[in-house]
Amino acid sequence: MLGFAETFGAILGSFLLPAFIGLLIMSGAARVLKPIYLAAFAIGLYLWFFSDTIGDASLLGVSEGFTGGIWHVMLWVCFAIGLLLLVSLDKSTFAEGRSGESFGFAIPVLVAIAVGVHGFGEGAAIGATAATTPSASLLDAFGGLSAAASFILHKGLEPLMVGAAYWIYAGDHARDTNGRLNDILVLTLAFTLPGIIGGASAYFIVQAYPSADFTYVFALGLGASLYAAFRLARPLFLASGASSESIKIALLVLLGFTCLYLAAMLHS
Repeated sequence: MLGFAETFGAILGSFLLPAFIGLLIMSGAARVLKPIYLAAFAIGLYLWFFSDTIGDASLLGVSEGFTGGIWHVMLWVCFAIGLLLLVSLDKSTFAEGRSGESFGFAIPVLVAIAVGVHGFGEGAAIGATAATTPSASLLDAFGGLSAAASFILHKGLEPLMVGAAYWIYAGDHARDTNGRLNDILVLTLAFTLPGIIGGASAYFIVQAYPSADFTYVFALGLGASLYAAFRLARPLFLASGASSESIKIALLVLLGFTCLYLAAMLHS
């Protein structure tokens, strides 16, 4: 078993720092790219994010057919709760025109939460592994250098979706550099807090309940993440532009998808 202090320090470092850097990178990209391009790239990220998270959620138990019982039903219920909860917090999600954008800075905050909820399950996996591994090496316990690099890349790429939402819906929220930095810190915390809580709590939960199952958190996070997809897709269909933009947008979607795809390959 690895010590809690060592484990918690690794969780903080692997969640907070990559997320903060990722949001800074998106802020730099926003200076040279139009919001519609940021949205396209973010949708590409989301497509892989969804496929990855639904796998962590055991495909919501679909392989069990109609024989899975109440626990199978609970996976779907968690998925539904995640979706309905986030949309209920922002009732302007599907509103027309400017009224659909009036939620301002709260939109990227909710997007950060929406894509960050699944991090509770990822943090829980780290905490649970650290609490039960016979290894004395933190790196070995989590699959070696390539697995660690893959995870850190994921935690840096996923918040690019949050950064895109920020520049699409709240680019004028901050008036100066300090204000922008404060916004980035808030978004970093909103995205990473579920993972930090998941890691810290699971470290002790699995010691008391070794069979604890965190699949349901991934199902909840999968449903919640759909809010992010709705918000990120909106600019692609509301923007007016030449038909020649279609190929550029498709290429950026492909680029976003490929970035997370390549990061995942490091873990294979």
